[in-house]
Amino acid sequence: MKYTEEMKLWLFDLAHGNLPDDEIVKGFIKHYVINGYTIHDVHNHIHFHTNYGLEGAKTAIDSLNEALIRFSERS
Repeated sequence: MKYTEEMKLWLFDLAHGNLPDDEIVKGFIKHYVINGYTIHDVHNHIHFHTNYGLEGAKTAIDSLNEALIRFSERS
C-alpha cells in the first residue's frame, strides 16, 4: 500500500477524532475499500505505522464503525 500525504492526513484526523461522518466514510472507501483493504487494516496501519498509539487506533476504529453504521442507516 502506498501512503500518500492525503491518506496520512486522513489517518491523522481519524485517529484524533477530527472528521465528520461523510469524510470518514469517503476516506475509508478511497484509501481502503477500493484497494481491497478492511477496517482491520486501518487499525494495523495506525498502530504499526504511526505514533498515535493504541488510543489513536481505538478512536479511529470507533469513529469509523460509528460513521459506517450511521451511513448505512440513512434513508
